[in-house]
Amino acid sequence: MRFFSWFVYNKSNYNRNKKSIFVAVTLGLVSSLAACSNIEKMRSDSLFEQYCNEEGRVGQFIYERVALGEEFFRSIPTDIRELDRIENSFYIDNKKLLIDKESFMDSYTINYLKRTELSSVGPIYSVESTLVRKSDGKVLSKAVSLLNKRGKTSKIFPVQGVYCQTGRDNKGNHLSTKHHFDLVENTFFKK
Repeated sequence: MRFFSWFVYNKSNYNRNKKSIFVAVTLGLVSSLAACSNIEKMRSDSLFEQYCNEEGRVGQFIYERVALGEEFFRSIPTDIRELDRIENSFYIDNKKLLIDKESFMDSYTINYLKRTELSSVGPIYSVESTLVRKSDGKVLSKAVSLLNKRGKTSKIFPVQGVYCQTGRDNKGNHLSTKHHFDLVENTFFKK
């Protein structure tokens, strides 16, 4: 009882202690939130590593190589402005041949970077690109990478996250995105 009477009789100390208690409670809440977010990050990293190490989960998968006839190709333009408008993914054979996008898209469908949530922890996404033949609906090739947001999601500030497959090719491109954008080159060739 003596403890509470001290607060009642000593008003100046009471106000000072009230502020100290408020600061202590606030610091405790902030520390708890930081610890929870750190636990979430550790859980997502562990699950992400497990997904990345599964055999056949990530990479580029070519199910059928397709020979394209002369009607699917066009000459490579020499005008710089026209060259800037051409998507790099339609070059094949080390940029020696250029596939005509319009005639190609009449026969094939490309679905780039479709995200599917694998786990709400993180969240962790499977990012998939596919090449499909329209005549029979067959998937000719696909590229799959994984994305871990590591507990950091924001609608205001975009969060990059961490990708699996890690590493870079000899030109410095990330393997996780390279496999998506060279699907056409690795699936098709000239007759």
